[in-house]
Amino acid sequence: MNDVMDRIWGFIEAFLNNAVVFLDTTLTPLEILGPGVVIFVLAFLVVIFTRIIAQFYVTQRSVTLEKEFRHWQGIREEAMKHPDREKGKALAKNVDQAELNKAYYDYFFEGMLKHFIVNVLPILLMVSYVTTVYTPQTLLQRFGERWIFSFSLGSSSQVNVSSMLWLVICFVLSFILVAVLKMVFKKRYAPKIFV
Repeated sequence: MNDVMDRIWGFIEAFLNNAVVFLDTTLTPLEILGPGVVIFVLAFLVVIFTRIIAQFYVTQRSVTLEKEFRHWQGIREEAMKHPDREKGKALAKNVDQAELNKAYYDYFFEGMLKHFIVNVLPILLMVSYVTTVYTPQTLLQRFGERWIFSFSLGSSSQVNVSSMLWLVICFVLSFILVAVLKMVFKKRYAPKIFV
């Protein structure tokens, strides 16, 4: 079993190393614009990627669990419609204890796993990439400064924006920008598509 896990980890490590080399090669021309622009482009692309994948990645298990949950939820609602209110509550409680709770938790955990795979994992991989590639030492070597941005707020205080802080800001801005673009797209093009 250990040999199998070692081989799997070896494939994952090789894939991630090749992905880092590919990203470095692809982003080298953009570094003329500075590390802030490169990190923003990366964050925006990851957000676009997660939104697209979230739309299309649906497991068969998720569909089955949703149908099962809706089925038991409908049975529970029918039980609550019983003319005898107390008997309806008892029937609904039995449905809850027998099947609905299990179906709900299975469906919930499947959705949480999908969210982790589709949203959290790509963001964590990008955080790992940026914090590894754009360290203060690397920034000093490549761009001549240890920080993404540096500005002063007064005579004695200076604010230094690290690559990690800038990445978080870029993710927030990217999610907002994608939401705005989605609203504009729906307003402008959706009525024309469906007419």
